[in-house]
Amino acid sequence: MHSFSSNPKSKIIKIAGAGIAGMSAAINIKKAGHDVVVYEKQSMAGGNRHGDYEGFDNWIFNDSMENFIISHGFNFKNLPTIPIHQFTVHMENRASFPVQSPQPFFYMVKRGSEQDSLDQHMYKQCKNVGVEFKFNTPARGDCDIDSTGPSKAAAYIKGVNFKTSLKNQVHLLLGKKFAPKGYAYLIIIDGQATLATAFKKVKNYKMDPLQNSIEYFTSKEISIPKENMFGSRGSFSMNTMRTFQRPFKIGEAGGFQDFLFGFGMRMAMRSGLAAAYQLTGEVKSAKNIMRDLNRKRKISFINRIILEQLNNNQMEKIADLFVISDEPLELLKHAYKWNFKKILRWIRFRKRFEVRPA
Repeated sequence: MHSFSSNPKSKIIKIAGAGIAGMSAAINIKKAGHDVVVYEKQSMAGGNRHGDYEGFDNWIFNDSMENFIISHGFNFKNLPTIPIHQFTVHMENRASFPVQSPQPFFYMVKRGSEQDSLDQHMYKQCKNVGVEFKFNTPARGDCDIDSTGPSKAAAYIKGVNFKTSLKNQVHLLLGKKFAPKGYAYLIIIDGQATLATAFKKVKNYKMDPLQNSIEYFTSKEISIPKENMFGSRGSFSMNTMRTFQRPFKIGEAGGFQDFLFGFGMRMAMRSGLAAAYQLTGEVKSAKNIMRDLNRKRKISFINRIILEQLNNNQMEKIADLFVISDEPLELLKHAYKWNFKKILRWIRFRKRFEVRPA
């Protein structure tokens, strides 16, 4: 750690990691008139992704996806996004059921090195404004911003990508069989499909949650080949972005994510914008963003702990609330409101579980 220079233009600002958080910081720092170099150990932006689809939430933040992308320094035009108004919920001991909303629950975007991915969309715009990238280059020790991803695994993802002729659809699987202390999902968009399970390791758990999910959908006559398997990990640490100290940890490196369902892209980009503001002298704007982000992280932390304590019957009761609601998206938005009850739960929960602030 070292203090800021009194003259922020006196040297090039260095960023470790060309993820969406790092690129969000880079483009805003460059637009503010500073030189930026991004170091990335992969050979290209999005090189550590699998070409699968991920979701931009539509409930944690109030602004639309288009306004959000624009406010973070990027052009929304030509970014392929797919609004999801409906998905099907599957549980172990009841029939599957649809949940639908007049407003999109989330927007799907492709992640990875393909030309139509979010990563490449952001990379090209960073390059166009003059951000310098050094690929196949590990992060330097004197970087101002750390956007390298999680350092400690607390959750795991196992999945498979495959091609299919099935129509576009999204499925959510809940229950210990499919994902202990987590969830599994099947996403099919334009002939490309991803089945994955995000779970925590549980003592004496002998099953393979991905295999169980594959067998479940096979029983529903959805054939899932196993050629393109992948795995990754996630962290539940919640570091603090320390004012006036470097390197700023943003994105997953700083625990800027949604702990409940993993919808962390908006959180990651927002943390990058906060770091950019701090480094370019917009300290008040940086503090306002951080105040809001930290509240949302704490709320998602609380929601995650509550989820992990639910048994299958309790999960079913909560799922039923979404089925009977005319505006299920409002239920999710309400779950992310900061209030006195959430403050008390934060005080109660924050030191009791393995998911805690660093």
